[in-house]
Order: sequence, then structure tokens, then C-alpha cells
Amino acid sequence: MAAVATAPAGTSPRWIVSRSVDLSLIIGSVVAGYIYLGLYTALHVKITLLWWFWSVGFDGTHIFATASRTYFDKEARARDPKLLYGSLLVFFSLGPLMVLAGQKGLLALLVGVWAYYHVIRQHYGFLVLYKVKNRDLLPLDNTLDRVFLGVMMVFPPFHRFFIHHPEELGIKLAFPQYEPVLWAIVSITAAVWLARQVGRFRNDVPKYLLLAAIIPLHWLTFAYMSWQAAVPTVTIVHNLQYHALVWFHNRNRYGAGRVLSRSLVAYVATALVFSALYRIPGFQLGQVSDLAFGFFCGFGLTHYYLDSRIWRVRHDPGLRQALQLG
Repeated sequence: MAAVATAPAGTSPRWIVSRSVDLSLIIGSVVAGYIYLGLYTALHVKITLLWWFWSVGFDGTHIFATASRTYFDKEARARDPKLLYGSLLVFFSLGPLMVLAGQKGLLALLVGVWAYYHVIRQHYGFLVLYKVKNRDLLPLDNTLDRVFLGVMMVFPPFHRFFIHHPEELGIKLAFPQYEPVLWAIVSITAAVWLARQVGRFRNDVPKYLLLAAIIPLHWLTFAYMSWQAAVPTVTIVHNLQYHALVWFHNRNRYGAGRVLSRSLVAYVATALVFSALYRIPGFQLGQVSDLAFGFFCGFGLTHYYLDSRIWRVRHDPGLRQALQLG
């Protein structure tokens, strides 16, 4: 089993797209997060400016990326009509219904928590892709990597918002008495994981680079930023990663048969138009109508749900082929 689950010693690192693309957009996308961190904390750039640049330029466009392989894909519409149209019905109704029930605050919390979980799941997805590519699949390592990433991603926002600053979320729920226990969990998790890595760093170089990029950013972000500033800072990394993966997938799956798969300029331009057409009116209407706020939450909620369904490589041979997973 070990011969199958681990790469031979001295094997060159295997990347998801290519060495240059991975280092610039999948792993290197973290640079955008650090730029946001520096602009806000050191240069004191207004968060409204940073938010709009991120929202229209990156976050709204990455929702377009999901649409490009679901609603804008004839085969996907024919294959999964209940999934696609049922998701639209459920999630564009959920927000207004929660608002009518007087639960706008709970809706905002739901969107925020699910969005962050969505970011963590994507980081975990890239981690798994690197592990598959580099045959880093021993059960013990799979478990340790999953636990290590989860603890290191969840602790920073929990520490800020549920131990020290619950008022930033407008909630009264806090657990300061558990802080020593939580630090103990973090310390034990890190110690066990690091002990396991001794002598193994060359086995899966991309995995370690990914972890070394994203974990410090999340810790620094939630140490110095409120949720309003933290959202674009950690999510812009996720957006760039997602665009790189979707472009790679679409180019391999659709090829020259679709303009958006053969022309990067057309893809970017269409994504920006799509984003502006719903993000700008969505923000403006959401300022004057709670129902509009609830409705436009449907874009994000639909994206989070669909994204959890359309990247299941075990059950989709076409997806495995498009991602070149053999």
C-alpha cells in the first residue's frame, strides 16, 4: 500500500495547472491578501474602496466562474436541472423569507459563516489535489493534514469574534473561559502535525507551500482586522485560486468550442460585466430594502451550495479528466 500511497523519493513536484500558474495564482494569490492587509493596516486605505474593488472585480466574477460551468453549460443544464434550478428557487427565496420572519441578522450571519466555510473548503480542496498529484495519500497523513488545516483556519476568526470581540458581529455570545483550552488544542495539533513532517517536506512541496501561504495570512488578518476588512482580505485569495482552477477546467473540458474557454480576454470581460450588473444594483437596493438584501444574498448562497456539488472528482470522470487527475 505504501508504494501506491507515497511518491518515490526524489520525484519532482507535480502541480495542478503548471508550476508558473500554481505559484502565481493558486499559492501566490496569497500576495493579494497581504496587499490588502498592508493597505488597510499600514496605509489606512478606506475599507469601502478596498471592498468595492474586491466585490466587483474579484468576488462577483468568481460567482460568474461557477455559472460558466453550470447555468451557462448546456450539458450541465440537461444533466442536473433539479440541482441547478432547485438551487435558484431555494436560495433566492430563503433570504427574503428570513427577512420577512425578522431574521435579517441571522441571515447575514449565515452568509458570513457559510462564506468562510466555503473558503476553508476550497483551501482543503487544493490541498487534496496536491496530495493526489504527488501521491501523498497515506491515511495517517490525510487525517493529520485535514485536522491541521481545519484547526488553523477556524481558530483565528473564532478567537477574535467569539472570545474577544463578539460586539463586532453584533452578538452577545462569547466563550472567553475556554481560551486556554483552545490554545492547547492549537498547540497540540501543530506539534503533532509538525512532528509527522520531519524528513517528509520533499514528498509534496506544493502542499507545504500552500499551507505556508494561507495559514499566516488568516492569523494576521483576524489579529488586526474587523470582519468588514477581513472578508475581502481572505476572500480575494480564494477568488484568484478559483478563477485559475475554473479557467484550467473550462479550457480542458470545452476547448475551442466555447469563446469563453479559448479567449481569456473574453472570459475576464464577461465576468466583469456579470459582476457589475448584479453587485452594484444589489448593494444600492440592499441599502434601502431588507427584502432586496435578502434576495441578493441568493447569489452567494447558490454559489456556496453548487460549489459543494460540482467539484466531486470521485463521482465525475469528466471532471477528473478536465483536471488531469488521471
